[in-house]
Amino acid sequence: MSKSENSEILKYILKRLIDISSRKTSYGNAVTTMNNSVNNLKEKYDFLKHVEIKNTQFSESDNSINIMSDINKIESNEMGKALYAIIKTMNKSLGKNAGHFFIKELRSGMDEDYHTMISDMGIDLSLLQLEFEVEELEKKLKDNK
Repeated sequence: MSKSENSEILKYILKRLIDISSRKTSYGNAVTTMNNSVNNLKEKYDFLKHVEIKNTQFSESDNSINIMSDINKIESNEMGKALYAIIKTMNKSLGKNAGHFFIKELRSGMDEDYHTMISDMGIDLSLLQLEFEVEELEKKLKDNK
């Protein structure tokens, strides 16, 4: 696969996250959670203003994610930081509904080309899963004190 545009990679990851989330909660809740996560990160990652997420559950359109081409001008390492934050925020926002292996599920169902591309952006999903597991363990230990 040739080098993809940021917009294509971002749309792919957001769609995967919504698909995974909607199996664990309702589609509407998954879209709302994703929209809130992206909106909350717009202050830190200004270029996310080029991302629009809408609930198309009761619409004939299947295009719930719109990304303007301006996002393709963003450096890939910055896009990687934003994607990392979106994945982490989405996982935390869904809480127990996301499930223990939310990030692993994202990784296992991902097309290998996209995995390579996000890896090139600085995202290591295995490390992200490990970070999540350590945070959960720390919470349990803290709660047991």
